[in-house]
Amino acid sequence: MDKYQIFKDYLLEVNEHTNLTTITDPDEIQVKHFEDSLSVMPYIKEGNKVLDVGAGAGFPGIPLAIEKDIDLTLIDSVNKKVNYMNEVIEKIGLDNARAIHVRAEDFDSRETFDVVVSRAVANLSTLSEYCLPFVKPGGIFIALKGPKADIELDEASNAIKVLGGEVEKIDRFMLGDDTRVNIIIRKVHPTKAKYPRGKNLPKKNPL
Repeated sequence: MDKYQIFKDYLLEVNEHTNLTTITDPDEIQVKHFEDSLSVMPYIKEGNKVLDVGAGAGFPGIPLAIEKDIDLTLIDSVNKKVNYMNEVIEKIGLDNARAIHVRAEDFDSRETFDVVVSRAVANLSTLSEYCLPFVKPGGIFIALKGPKADIELDEASNAIKVLGGEVEKIDRFMLGDDTRVNIIIRKVHPTKAKYPRGKNLPKKNPL
């Protein structure tokens, strides 16, 4: 069977007892999960070390690993979701992928990833603090966002700068009836060791 079909079938099966997605129509899964995830493909190179923060149901990380030979790590704070992602990885035979149960602020892999991606996790200011510390200098952080991206970007400008990032490009496109915005942030300076802060401070008190 096609890897995407296996992925889709298992997503719907597990979703009956574990909250993974509100999108349950197979055609909508194709567009709103798979195609949306693959919209960042131009920025992913073969052999890249990629981290998906707050990966949830495995998006965008797993579709990217289906398409390209990358070394993929997915992290999430919800153990049920991590178990599900590892089961998907095994079912579709992804050799260079693993999901880890850990909060971003407790994940000990600073500045080791070529690309960090995240979708539907937090506002951009908070998300930048969770993601940019893991990007190696010269690498990129990609935030997959919706129609409020410009407001979030304006509010996150200080956080991005403080954390060593610089907005390189903004991709805007329609996906079905949805406005999608991918924000590409280049890591231009190392991130200070005190970030990300613990005690939920990135969310309670964004930079």
